[in-house]
Amino acid sequence: MAGKSDTRQKMINMMYLVFIAMLALNISKEVLATLGILNDDLESSIVELESSSKINYDQISSNSDNLDYKIAAEMVGNVKNVSDDFYNFIQNIKDSLISSDENSYLKEVNVKSNRDSIIVMTDYQIMDKSQTLDDYFFVGDLYTEKGDLFLNKFTNYPFSINETLDQITDKELNSEKETKINFEFGSIKDDLSNRFKYSEKVVTSEGTESPFLNYNFQGFPMIASISKLTKIQSDIRYIENKVLTQILNAVQNKGLNFNTFQTLLETTKPVYYTTDVIDAAVVMGKKDESFKPDGVDLFINGKSLRSSEYKIESGKVVLNKKLSSPGTYELTGTITKRNADSQELVSIPVNQTIVVIKEPNSAVVSADNMKVFYRGLRNPSSISIPGVTESSIRPSSNNGDFIKLKSGGWGAVPTSDFSKKTMKVSVSGVLNGKRKQFDGGEFRILEPPPGLGSVKVNDNYYKPTQNIPKRYLSNGMITGNKPKDFLYDFVIEVTSFDIKVGNSPSKSVKGNTARNNSKAVADINSQGKGTVVRISNIKANAKDGDFINPNYIVNDFILILE
Repeated sequence: MAGKSDTRQKMINMMYLVFIAMLALNISKEVLATLGILNDDLESSIVELESSSKINYDQISSNSDNLDYKIAAEMVGNVKNVSDDFYNFIQNIKDSLISSDENSYLKEVNVKSNRDSIIVMTDYQIMDKSQTLDDYFFVGDLYTEKGDLFLNKFTNYPFSINETLDQITDKELNSEKETKINFEFGSIKDDLSNRFKYSEKVVTSEGTESPFLNYNFQGFPMIASISKLTKIQSDIRYIENKVLTQILNAVQNKGLNFNTFQTLLETTKPVYYTTDVIDAAVVMGKKDESFKPDGVDLFINGKSLRSSEYKIESGKVVLNKKLSSPGTYELTGTITKRNADSQELVSIPVNQTIVVIKEPNSAVVSADNMKVFYRGLRNPSSISIPGVTESSIRPSSNNGDFIKLKSGGWGAVPTSDFSKKTMKVSVSGVLNGKRKQFDGGEFRILEPPPGLGSVKVNDNYYKPTQNIPKRYLSNGMITGNKPKDFLYDFVIEVTSFDIKVGNSPSKSVKGNTARNNSKAVADINSQGKGTVVRISNIKANAKDGDFINPNYIVNDFILILE
């Protein structure tokens, strides 16, 4: 993973420099859009690095009690903290630049292939000005507080990482272990120096000197600065991943003697059924095809295995036994091997667990919030099949769709056809190498409970039948609030409504505030204290991330002028 990402990053970085140079000639929309694509590609490579690093962090953490991992496990937290702090700081800068109170480069796009689908995209083609970032980092010939903080974090990051690497090396040298681990961090330190290279003054192409921050960010088009910031984020995750990879390589390549071996259980299936032959293999911690034990003494739940119930091949002791009853079985005993140096027989203990369950005939499907699927919402659902890996599971339905959620699990999306009242779910999964279909049951389709209307003024909400000042009613926002205890995660956005003030004719308003219709405001101002105002026919969107239900219902309500 690291090698692949490294090569890909080098290609991206080279193309990035070429396009930065092109900006000096002519900034066309195509160039800006291409820089945006490169920025997105860099962000994709960051996701790959983060995924690889998480696996490495988990491996180090899960082995923290092992002496070989102990020092690294104590110190890698420093690497994660300083990396996350700098990375998140840059992300906050990017978010502020792309979407602020003054301007926003985000736009909603209707997907033509799905008229009900709206996605939010960054409009790179209009990011040709430098003013927003210049104001963020610079004030006259000086730096803003955020500019000074960025410079401080940029220069401090390689220092902090180098300091942690030195501490790991020093602690390893002073440890009392018989066999030291040779941590080689030279290439990482070189990368830190190259990727986070800093000098107070930088020589420009005209031969003049420019301060580091000005040289890299002042006067550049917004997309160029965003891409540079993303490149720094990529460098942070690259360094973090390389540190973890180097630590694991150093630990795993450490010269092992026989006393450091341990037994492992290697299985060909994630779980065994009562109809299966158990073909699990007991192997040594250092897998060696030439390994042959001098003695094998194994037991399942205390009962000794016969010689016909296991065999020795390719450095493994492979079981060959059927267990007809479901349950948890303890595999214990010893494997004996002669020490190559002392010729003494050394016994390695075996202490493993084998789980045997009955073969399933149905899938397990549950709606996380309630035992129904609500129309117009992504209903979070947990779907599993005993003995089947999660990655191979594929749900489907006759009256709806299933989508994979970024947070994990599946989202059940019922059909928009109001005549359909149920969703029959089918789930397929790979079981012992073959894809099979399982019945997931039938679920009711219900309309989501309507939102509760109110008028929001600053942080206050004027709820049904409450008194409200005229100016608050004119300028406040008509809102919809999810019913209490309805635990679905979505936001209600009012798009239009009708307002009737006293005996005045009803007025239609687009948007979520009465001030969008001058006649409605005039009605409000012309009426006296105690006049009843009815808000009705409220149209709203229910937004769940990039998923939008444009037909969400918000209840009518009344307020009283004060």
